[in-house]
Parts: sequence; C-alpha cells; structure tokens
Amino acid sequence: MRLLPRVRHAALPLVALLLTSACGPDLPPPDRILLNGLVWTGDSARPAATALAIRGDTIIAVGYDAEIEALAGETTRVENLGGRRVVPGFHDAHWHLPARRDADLTGAPTVDSIVARLQAFAATLPPDAWVTGRGWTPDMFEANTATSAAIDAAFPDRPVLLVDRDGHQAIANRVALRLAGIDRTTVAPAGGAIDRTRDGTPTGLLRETAAWPVKERIPAPNADEVYAALQATMAAAARDGLTALQVANGLNEAEEEAFARALAEGTLLTRFRIAVPFVPLPSDSALAEWTARRDRDRGPLLRHGIAKGMLDGTVDARSAAMLAPYAVGGGTGLPRWSLDTLVATIARYDSAGMQVELHAIGDAAIRQALDAYEAVARRNGPRDRRPRIEHLEVPDPSDLPRFRALGVIASTQAVFATPDPTALQNYVPLLGPERAARAMPFKALDDAGAVQAFGSDYPVFPMSPILGMQMAVFRQLADGTPAGGWEPQHRIGVEAALRHYTRDAAYAAFREREIGTLAPGMLADLVVLSDDILDATLATFTRARPVLTVMGGRDTYRDPTLR
Repeated sequence: MRLLPRVRHAALPLVALLLTSACGPDLPPPDRILLNGLVWTGDSARPAATALAIRGDTIIAVGYDAEIEALAGETTRVENLGGRRVVPGFHDAHWHLPARRDADLTGAPTVDSIVARLQAFAATLPPDAWVTGRGWTPDMFEANTATSAAIDAAFPDRPVLLVDRDGHQAIANRVALRLAGIDRTTVAPAGGAIDRTRDGTPTGLLRETAAWPVKERIPAPNADEVYAALQATMAAAARDGLTALQVANGLNEAEEEAFARALAEGTLLTRFRIAVPFVPLPSDSALAEWTARRDRDRGPLLRHGIAKGMLDGTVDARSAAMLAPYAVGGGTGLPRWSLDTLVATIARYDSAGMQVELHAIGDAAIRQALDAYEAVARRNGPRDRRPRIEHLEVPDPSDLPRFRALGVIASTQAVFATPDPTALQNYVPLLGPERAARAMPFKALDDAGAVQAFGSDYPVFPMSPILGMQMAVFRQLADGTPAGGWEPQHRIGVEAALRHYTRDAAYAAFREREIGTLAPGMLADLVVLSDDILDATLATFTRARPVLTVMGGRDTYRDPTLR
C-alpha cells in the first residue's frame, strides 16, 4: 500500500472558532479522531483539511492535526490515516436491490460460454427450479441478435429466463414461453415487443413489458432469502465506499420484511431511500398509503418519498424513445406514456408532496419528461419539488438548458460511458455517429448548470463509485483504450465527479444538510482511499480502492491491511 507523506498546516482562525463551539467545557470529548489525512471536504467554505473529530454519529470538528488532536479525551479513539485521501461517503443516486440469486452472465464471450455458466449454476439448484441469469449483452450473439436457440438445446425440459445487463430485454426458452402462454398468436403488451421469425414464431427475445408474463411465473424469493441478499449486497456496497443508496424501485412484501428486520436488528450498513410505485392516475388511498410510509420512515437510515416512473427503455434494446429512427433496425423505440396522462399522473404525486423521478434515456423521452415537469409546475405552483430524470443518455442539446431553468436534477450513471464491446459494437451503431457523439454528456450538463447526481443502476453495472468516476473523468478502460477516451469532449474533472457522487446525490434526496460533505454538524459518513484519486491519473484510479468506510461514525468496512 502506497502511503502519502504526513501533511502539516498552520492553524486557521475559522477552524479554532469551530472547535470552540463544537467542544465547549460542558460537552464530552469526541469519541473518535482521524488525523493525518488528505481530506477533501466537499464544503466550499473549507475545502481541505487533515483531520476531523466525531462524537456519536456526527462530525463535530474539521481542521488540521494539532487543533483536532487537542480535543482528545481519555476515551477518545485516535487514528493516524498515514496521509491517505479522505472524501465524504459515496452516495449512489440510482441503485437496485438484487433479491434473487441468478447466474452471472457478465462478460461471457460467446453463447457457448453462457450455456456453460447456466449449466454450472443449474447444478446448484433443485431439479425443478427455474434457471435464471442476468448480464448478457447483444454482442455475445451472432449479428448482435439474441435468440433462445442455444438455450433451448441445453435446457429442453426446464424453464430458463435470462435478463440482459440493462434489465430491459430477456431471453426465454421454449419451456418458459409455453408456461407464460406466449406463442405465434400472442399480442405484445403496450410498451413491449416479441421478436419473431418470419412465420411468427417467437425467437425467445422479449423486450420491455413483453417479458413480464414470464417473470411473473418465477417463484418469488422468501423473506429470509431477500434478507440474506440484502446483507451480502450491503457488505459489498460498504467495500466500495458507499454509505447511502437510493433504491429506484418499490419493495414487495418480502423485501419490506427484510428491511424492517435489518432496521430492527441494527444491521443496516448503508442509508437507504426507497421509491414507491409510479402508476397512472393513482387513487387517493394509494397516495395516502405512500405518503404515510414517507412520513413514518424519516430516520437516518431508512426513508421513502420518491416515485419512480418509466418513460422508455434502452438503446441496446432499441426501446429508448428517440426523435429520429435508429440507424440500424429503424423504429423510434417504445414510449410508454402519452403526455397528457403523464402530466396528470405527476400532478397527483406532486400534490401529495412526493418527489418524482422518471427513467428517460432517448431524446424523445427526455423531452417528454421535461415538458411534463414544466406543465406540472405551472399547474401546481412553485415548491421545492426537485424533479429528476434518470439516465438521460442521449438528450437533444437544445434541451440541456431546461434542466437548470426547471430545476430538474440530471440523475446520470457515469459508468454507462464504459467503452466496452457492447457500447462500441451495438450502442454506437444503433444511434449512428451524430447521436453517439452526444451520448452521456456529463460535461455539457455541468456547463449548462444542471445539478447532476451520479449513480450506477446496479446490478446493471458494478456499483463501484471509483469505477464510475474513472469513466466520467477518462472514459477509458483500465488499459487506456480507446486512446484519448470515448467521446472525450464529455469528460469532467475529478472534483466535479466527487461532487456528483456525494453532495449532489445528497441534494437529489433532500439530504444535503445531513450528508454529502465533511463539515461540523454533518453525519459522519466518510471513505478513506488507498491512493489519492485527486492526482487525476488513470493508473491511480485503476489502483485505488476504499480501505475504510465509516457510516454514522462506525466502521462498515475496514481493509485487513489497515492498521
């Protein structure tokens, strides 16, 4: 592990004043002091420091070593960070809880390797259990076109459903299609598509809502299975330096039980904000239930209060709603809402004081979301509503200034800019050169004055914020390809990326006065990194990792090498 030299600074009057107010004669000493760090606070009033003091779950002082160390009492735990970089706890603004155990198909190079992984996974299951997997991408199949042919041959008598990396298309084998009643005569539901051969036979590829009849046939995991998945996933999040997660989907009964159990047992390792359903024209009783849940769960670890809606699909599935046809395959995607119904629905949630976030990837869907938010603001009048658009991968440049003008938060996923084979061999050709050149425009959004909150869309992509920032800053793989970065005009600086993963993500959840910066009075959420990512080299990012994650003053992850 590379250690940075000890850093010393002269005392500052402002720091001394803060120390006096935080540690007066009638107040107990801090429980914990962290010294000799390179602290990036995210606080414009005091952007840098070397030490901080924590009492309970709260930061009580931020400053330099001598002043902070002087606050220690007999019971204070003092830890020397060895000159390592310290940043606020990472906050994922768009995340999903994987409640089911699936075969991991991520990175499988061929269809044969998909089959091999499925066979190995199936051997661990009861003989009559569904075989489920996740993570395939179109480039794994011939001509970028997924079918169930190889899966049918390998599993002729057992139902199989494989969800793609993005979660917007699925491959169902013949057994699964038969159980769901999908055949030549089946009409695809609104917002979905069933791929077929020339004679109308389903190929097994189901896009968007067309996969729902199959998914509904899969037995749901029970509360114990969901609880185990929650615990394992939280531990992974803590290892990645995450201290807050915004779950972009509502919970079923088993998931609610798992969260209630974790909260009661004190085993939550991250702060959660969980969405409620977004349905057309919700009833008064449904809104009352969701607002009651929001008002009930206002603690530091578990909150509700946002409704997540879907306006379109993804580019890779050709279901993102576009203003012009796709360059390959044609069509303009699968929009899910009329503008009138969308406006009326958002207005219902907004009148109940609920925040709304809308999945919109294509330029047509993004414009529809902006139009709807503008109409609702006119209809319901001014308030601090902080509406959000999730993903917004391919906005039309003319719409970018509207984010600031309307106060719409750009909830983006920097890791989506990973220039892997799926992006370069499927995503880019589908969009065509002009639209591909304006995909994931992180810098243009910043330049337009938008508040941009970063997330991962886990498990679509890895949840590692360091990986996400690498893609925002370099848009390159670890080996430095492509040279100069994929569409490098959209790259941003490290500090901007840090803000989007901390302060701005907290703002998107109405929590900027509690978390997102390292300042007196804020909750003690922080990450200590092995390497200083502010040196802004690709090699540093590919090497860096969290060695200590602290949430509310307590360690949620500590690297075994950290002494």
